[in-house]
Amino acid sequence: MQQTKGVKTIRDETMRVHLAYSVIDIAMWFYRQALRDRRYMQPQKLQRLLYMAQGGFGALYHGRKLCPAIFIALESGPIEPNIYRLFEDGVPTLPVAKLPPEVARFLEQIWRKYGQYSTEFLNQHILSHAAYRVALRAGQGTEIPFDQIVEMFRQEKDGNDKKIKTADGRILQKWVPAGAKRLPKIPS
Repeated sequence: MQQTKGVKTIRDETMRVHLAYSVIDIAMWFYRQALRDRRYMQPQKLQRLLYMAQGGFGALYHGRKLCPAIFIALESGPIEPNIYRLFEDGVPTLPVAKLPPEVARFLEQIWRKYGQYSTEFLNQHILSHAAYRVALRAGQGTEIPFDQIVEMFRQEKDGNDKKIKTADGRILQKWVPAGAKRLPKIPS
């Protein structure tokens, strides 16, 4: 801590500024979006969307957190424990929080990309993440390090730039008929 003319300032590289004030605001945004689209939001699906939003945002914005949140590894998948407790008896009645426009746009992208998928589909995707598996091996309730979550999403982002996936998640491969001769490359 550094003191300048009676004002204390904290200089710590691990401190981060979040765009959204609370993970609760993000969870409520996803829940309300599901209501608008007339979709049922399973608690587990909400947890997966939060995990994907936090990791995806970090991958896109150089390790920056979308909101203050932690994720712990359970057998059923990663959860944000505060949201788990808040929603365990149903959806809380909270006023609508105004999110910064860039946060709302990012959440809309996540919703468009993953909102239509089932909880099972999202689980298949996330439960294969190395960051989650390593934390789970350390024991139920182990915190999944944010940097490792981001790295998984960064790898996916980089890999998706090179691969084309079908609607059901299969990766397309270039087809060459059996026995066909490949044309020689023309030197440039």
